[in-house]
Amino acid sequence: MSATKKMIRENLLSGEFVLGVLVPVAVFTVLDHFGATLAGTLIAGICSVAVVGVGWLKNRTVNVFAGIGAVLSAIGLIGTAFSRNPMFYLVSPIVFDGILAAAFLGSVVFGKPLLQIMAEYSVKGGFPEAVRKRPDFRTVWIILSVGWGVLSLSQVMLRIVLLQTAPVAVYYGVSSAYGSISTPLLLVFSFWFPGWYWRRNSRLGKDGAV
Repeated sequence: MSATKKMIRENLLSGEFVLGVLVPVAVFTVLDHFGATLAGTLIAGICSVAVVGVGWLKNRTVNVFAGIGAVLSAIGLIGTAFSRNPMFYLVSPIVFDGILAAAFLGSVVFGKPLLQIMAEYSVKGGFPEAVRKRPDFRTVWIILSVGWGVLSLSQVMLRIVLLQTAPVAVYYGVSSAYGSISTPLLLVFSFWFPGWYWRRNSRLGKDGAV
């Protein structure tokens, strides 16, 4: 099984991933329908964190996407519990995605692409010198960093529009589903794209080493 297929199976198709999205949305929708929006917000956040906790107790591993969602839910839970305002939980992803969009897009304009920094950090020993000297080495990370910035910006815009035009249950359900599907898909693409891009350019003779 290829690394890409394995990542899809373990993250997009895992029980933790499905429960971490569907259960909190269902809980929030039902309780919001009965006028208990604050309770629905708190319980939905707790569900997101609990799914990760149960997965860790069972397998001693954490699904990466469920883990990210749990961290964001925990931050939103703390703020909501102190403020007693469910809007804190609902609006916090907008702020977080806005920061991400600025970081990814800003890194392309003002410095080293953020995806390049993350890739070099995650790959032990970095990339071979022959790869780093390729003219298209930086191009890959620019493309991917812009892609992540655009995705984060699209999530911001979607949530702002829904927050202004739709019931909170629709806002929560649609924004959760969009972020929980688009983010892992782009992450899988980010692992696959560099190798494909460099192999393609080598075949076309664009990297100086036909």
